[in-house]
Amino acid sequence: MLGSKTQYSLKNAESYFREHLKTGDYYMEGRTVSGEWIGAGAKKLNLSGITNEKDFLNLCRNVNPQTGERLTQRSNAKRVTVDKNGIVHEYANRRIFFDFTISPPKSVSIAALVGNDKRIIEAHDKAIHAAMNEFESFAATRVRTDGQYDYRPTSNLVGAIFRHDTSRALDPHLHSHCILFNATFDAKENRWKALETCEMFPAQKFIENVYYHELVKSLQKFGYRIQNNPRGDFEIEGVSPELVERFSKRHREIDEKTKELLEREPDKANQNIKVIRANIAHKERARKIKDVGIAKLQSIWNKQLSWGEWWQVNRLDKGQSPEISSRMTAADAIEWAENHLFERRSVVHLHELWRHALEHVRGQNISIADIQSESRQRDYIRNTKFSAQITTREVLEREAKIVTPAQHRMNEYKPLAPKHRVSTVTLDDEQRKAVEHILSSRDFVTLFRGGAGTGKSYTLREVKIGLDKAGHRVQVIAPQSISRFTIWPGTAFILLKQSARFFLAAQ
Repeated sequence: MLGSKTQYSLKNAESYFREHLKTGDYYMEGRTVSGEWIGAGAKKLNLSGITNEKDFLNLCRNVNPQTGERLTQRSNAKRVTVDKNGIVHEYANRRIFFDFTISPPKSVSIAALVGNDKRIIEAHDKAIHAAMNEFESFAATRVRTDGQYDYRPTSNLVGAIFRHDTSRALDPHLHSHCILFNATFDAKENRWKALETCEMFPAQKFIENVYYHELVKSLQKFGYRIQNNPRGDFEIEGVSPELVERFSKRHREIDEKTKELLEREPDKANQNIKVIRANIAHKERARKIKDVGIAKLQSIWNKQLSWGEWWQVNRLDKGQSPEISSRMTAADAIEWAENHLFERRSVVHLHELWRHALEHVRGQNISIADIQSESRQRDYIRNTKFSAQITTREVLEREAKIVTPAQHRMNEYKPLAPKHRVSTVTLDDEQRKAVEHILSSRDFVTLFRGGAGTGKSYTLREVKIGLDKAGHRVQVIAPQSISRFTIWPGTAFILLKQSARFFLAAQ
């Protein structure tokens, strides 16, 4: 899994380094976590090897650690505003760094830490580096040309990786904090500028799958068997769901606090739940436990296992290693990704294609470079902007067959059911107007759209009632297999009227 958080406060950034990144989630006398510098930008600043406090904090303060001079032009730490009541408000005004946290599925942490397989930790580190190398290609900076803002790729980052091994609840939780400073070198202008993440954040799922792909290749070589999950991640076979749940106390704690918050403030239910969970995870953490060493942690974990579970965890890699030679080619993977994406959308980002291709061949002997090389050989229609978006001629032709008649066959038909009296009991004013508009439409294509929770399903049920009464036959086409008329989110359905077809979509 890959999560992210932006650090705006210099004070918090400094304490975060000293109290979390350097120590992990528990205190042990004499124990520190040695970070490691990464990125072409770090090399340009002569930063390599172990991350030291002086250089890290200088970067937090926007100071070049080699010269002591300001690194990027902007260094404002606060933004001051005055509200209508004359009250002064201060806000953090500079992104100091981005914390991208990458972790494997819980079963991998159990095998690595409870099962004490140090090979997995090394494989995790290797996969992290592969993922961050790919992430670097999405680095950019903002440029102003002819009064308009645009973005220029820089492909260099200044970052540091800190690996931790537990959650705050002291469960086994292998993860790495990849700290990326808000600085990148613009070779065209020959100066350091703020890092623009406009392409990095959308590419997170691709980066996550780079990590998974490289990690699974290593796990399979070690003898572990992998089970991919529909939601896009995977687990090691042999680690029971009960064991995963037992070592996920922090996850359950965040679930409970999220539930309590939504019950207390139901208006927040429409917000992004992932953001709510992330805020709770960072703000509501128990104090770190002192005097905990690796041996004590092993004892704590082993006490939570039955004898059979202990035996199971320590023999997970004893099975026959599966055949991991290429069962598919990079071309097969790209073709599968094309079919998967272009079935639903007309234009996609190139990194989305790579992501789904990697997910489809996870763990097989196909490299990321193979996938990318194959995609570059395809006859895609590509844009010329920094944001690499693609489509195919087949997709454009298919769209044209839909759009052309929609544009040129307007007002050519009799209304569907203009005399239908819409129910005012179950529908509000906007829903009623939508029903009346659809039933009085004279176009070949009528599109109906509505936001989440606006009552599209009720509205379209009323449309069907009107069509039935007018003697029209309704044929429903939906992604799900259904035996009765039901409108699901994202459903499309077609209305047949004599020789004409009317396409309506609830999105």
